[in-house]
Amino acid sequence: MGIGAFFYSLYAFLFGGILGYHLYDKITLPGQPEIEFRQFSGYIDIDPNAGRSLFYYFVEAEKDPLDLPLTIWLTGGPGCSSVADSFVGIGPFTTTNNAHALKINPYAWNKVSNMLFIDTPIGSGWSYSNTSSDYQTGDFNTNKDLLTFFVKWFEKYPIFKFRDLYICGISYAGHFVPLLANSLLHFNNETKSTRFNLKGLALGSPVLRYKLDVIAQYELYASKGMISHKMYHKILKQCNETDEDNYSNDSPEWSESCENVMNKALMTAFNVSSVREANKMRFDIVRNPCDGRIEDLIAGKEITMVVGGIDMCIPNRVDFYFGMPEVQQAFHGNGTHLGYKYSGCFQNSGLNYSIADQHVDMLPILKDILEHSVPITIFSGEDDGAVPMIGTLRHVKKLASQINFTLTKDEAWNHENKEGGRLYKFGDLLTFMSVKGANHHVPLSKPSQSLYIFENHVVGQSD
Repeated sequence: MGIGAFFYSLYAFLFGGILGYHLYDKITLPGQPEIEFRQFSGYIDIDPNAGRSLFYYFVEAEKDPLDLPLTIWLTGGPGCSSVADSFVGIGPFTTTNNAHALKINPYAWNKVSNMLFIDTPIGSGWSYSNTSSDYQTGDFNTNKDLLTFFVKWFEKYPIFKFRDLYICGISYAGHFVPLLANSLLHFNNETKSTRFNLKGLALGSPVLRYKLDVIAQYELYASKGMISHKMYHKILKQCNETDEDNYSNDSPEWSESCENVMNKALMTAFNVSSVREANKMRFDIVRNPCDGRIEDLIAGKEITMVVGGIDMCIPNRVDFYFGMPEVQQAFHGNGTHLGYKYSGCFQNSGLNYSIADQHVDMLPILKDILEHSVPITIFSGEDDGAVPMIGTLRHVKKLASQINFTLTKDEAWNHENKEGGRLYKFGDLLTFMSVKGANHHVPLSKPSQSLYIFENHVVGQSD
């Protein structure tokens, strides 16, 4: 037996057997292919008195889990399930076309890292509380719960306590990830019993300066000819927003005249008659959402809608799979035993997230993290109409100027002999990458490019 095999056997004995009560969280999912790595899921009690618990899904790296880092994935919303999100691009599986079984994801991030997915905040996915006031929450409480989660999770999985750690996420995780990373860095300074070995962050299509991100939507629509430049300038006038150099954390509601002109522009951009329908289409400006019927999946039929190489029905199939009773039982999920239809985003849990927190400027937090010499990689889909890359790139340039990072690279990047997008490097620690042909959810729309970014510009950044 080789040294690596010996230590893995010892690990399996100690932490997967007699001493590791997380053995009870080991799972096999209905319809999954045969695999050589292990997966675990269950609850971490955050506040037993309040009955507040966060749900997690942990996947070992395909090979050498003892030698590879630990990566946390958080999904935005706020209110979307990180666990369900793992099945649409970066986790080890995605569903078959009829959603009754699973198939291997060839671009899974656990090829290069152990992966931990956490449903946060309370009310997203299968995370819940028995105290109703816990569902009236915001960034502070969410971050506090995540910090408690990590301390307890590492008690349960001590073999990973000192591993290189990466924190990644998408969309509103542009708040979750930096706040958590900053807390872990400060936690390291305050305690000597536990130290988190934070090596890097990755943010996909992140919400960083909400008000400017919203205005950037209409700038994008005007640049693509989806609305007129006259309509865009009318929005600028009516909404009277701060600019990149004068961003405020104040969260005044849009004026009625501002909302009216934005709503009209949104419906014009997507050629629909309702704002609700237009809002569903913002996440991909060139492809329509899936039109598959849930009734077909119930009947065992397939639903797919491949547009421009992207199957737009993957999230619909994942929602169906997670709603199956045998799947929930195998996951040790749905601790509330509620019978409502499962939805990866914004299910009927009663979550009421702070609107004021959404307006908070995240650049000061990112600046603090960079000053701790932790690399940050930000990537955006070029077809994202919800958090457009044109706005995010301006935020990144502003951040670089605040910390006196000079532009060291501005070039096209390639993947599999094709243009992948644009790469901007500021100093040694800050990277921005656009992804050609990707929508708001880069791992869903361009999974191969997403894995490339993670492997070469996130994990590879700190090598």
